[in-house]
Amino acid sequence: MDIDELLKIPLLKALSEQHLLALNQSAHERSFRKKECIFTPEKHADFILILLKGKVRIYLSYPDGKEFTIAFLEPGDVYSSHSGTFAEAMEETIVWTIDIKVFRGLMLQDPVVLISMVKVLGESLGNTLGIIENLVFRDVGKRLANFLIQAAKEKGQTTEQGTLVNLGLTFEEIASAVGTSRQTASTFLNRWQKADILILNRKSFVIRDIQALQDSMEEN
Repeated sequence: MDIDELLKIPLLKALSEQHLLALNQSAHERSFRKKECIFTPEKHADFILILLKGKVRIYLSYPDGKEFTIAFLEPGDVYSSHSGTFAEAMEETIVWTIDIKVFRGLMLQDPVVLISMVKVLGESLGNTLGIIENLVFRDVGKRLANFLIQAAKEKGQTTEQGTLVNLGLTFEEIASAVGTSRQTASTFLNRWQKADILILNRKSFVIRDIQALQDSMEEN
């Protein structure tokens, strides 16, 4: 892979060219089709995954068929296969995989990599704990409202209509992210649209009244 492309990845920006070249030689580029599994908890290959192109869903799955989405990875994001989770390509996806032992050796050679990785893992843990708190302590409507508000804070763009959020997620994928069914999520989303709180599009939405969504999280 071209060095200039690697330098666009936040985790790798601070590396010396020597270490970056060594890492590039140790990495494997892999492609996945939409809905294809990237890894599962049962697979014993331990590697660091860096997403180069596409979108990846990280989730937990249980024997009763329930799935809980932990995160959606986008280009530049880093994750580990040794996490007890499932990873699924949501569209045509290209990833870079690095054997965990090789990556560990690099971290020992260059403290900058270790510090960057700790930061990445800390952010991932914080996000996971937030999702668990959301699932355990809030009902469906409040979980969904919180998901939309957080998405607006992270990815929202101000427009004349309100805050545009383009997550590239379907209703079903949003429902999975908050631990509910598509039908239940659609009921709340359509209710808020009728109340002129939201404008729903195919894979995006506009929040017209973010305060109303916030208020819905505080209702008993």
